[in-house]
Amino acid sequence: MFLVDGHNLIGFGLISGINLHQEDDEARLVAWLRSRQSNLRQKIVVFFDGGVPGGTSLALSGGGVTVIFAAKYRTDADTLILSWLHQHRTTAQIIVVTNDVELRQSVRSLGAQVERPAAFVQRLQQSPRRTIGSSSTKLEPKLSRSEVEEWLQLFGGDE
Repeated sequence: MFLVDGHNLIGFGLISGINLHQEDDEARLVAWLRSRQSNLRQKIVVFFDGGVPGGTSLALSGGGVTVIFAAKYRTDADTLILSWLHQHRTTAQIIVVTNDVELRQSVRSLGAQVERPAAFVQRLQQSPRRTIGSSSTKLEPKLSRSEVEEWLQLFGGDE
């Protein structure tokens, strides 16, 4: 699972067409994340500072991405991320995406991993790697000897 410091990610200007000066920067980031979430095959939770009325945004959440605005909790995104980590015991499987030095240190002290925004964006822009013929994509039916013989009789051919 990825926990993303949303405004921190936007602020680095790594995603073409999305910047903090746009009124709909959060919606643009979420749409970008949703369109690439399948490349991760993991859930993404994005935390944003502010947002009225705040809390979990049902309008923006979906497609493997959950969006939470901090205003409802009268705090900021960093505090919400740390609170979320405190509530979950499996922090070693969580990756927090931020470049914020204090947040990175706190996240590591709680046992979670940290990824910088540039690496996260690069990860999302890569397609999942599938090798044709690999065991995960190749389906080989298991046929008994009698089934093979029956098919050969019906359709012809040599063994």
